[in-house]
Amino acid sequence: DADEKLDSVPQLKLEGNRLFKEDNFVGAEEKYRAALSRLEQLMLREKPGESEWTELLELKVPLLMNLAQCRLKANDYYEAITHTSEVIQHKPDNVKAYFRRGKANAGAWNPEAARDDFNKAMQLDKSLTSTCRKEIALIDEEEKRKDSQDKQKLDKLFS
Repeated sequence: DADEKLDSVPQLKLEGNRLFKEDNFVGAEEKYRAALSRLEQLMLREKPGESEWTELLELKVPLLMNLAQCRLKANDYYEAITHTSEVIQHKPDNVKAYFRRGKANAGAWNPEAARDDFNKAMQLDKSLTSTCRKEIALIDEEEKRKDSQDKQKLDKLFS
């Protein structure tokens, strides 16, 4: 029944949060996925943009963010990018989504996209400037390292 599904979502989220705090990321992810699945089933019954659908979306966004964090912990960068991108699509001012997507893009070695995300996060929240600049500096260092490796490989090829 729809009411039971909806009523179970906050409890699943709380259980997921507890498991996450215990560093049980797999268990946390299972709870977040179960809650998301229930919300998505309920959202299918509503018309996008109407109040009921929007209320369900408000419950979905933090679950997507939590799931993205679990995927980051598992170094599954592409799935983290997918979840944070969905959040940004609905909530274009979500600073955490840009920051987490920046981390995921950096991990997946999409340096330009990562820089763009960190710059957007800084633009939305000035208090993150120092943290985001450090992340960008790490990307710059890695890019120099990769460029140097590529140059060495090319030098070997043509020597």
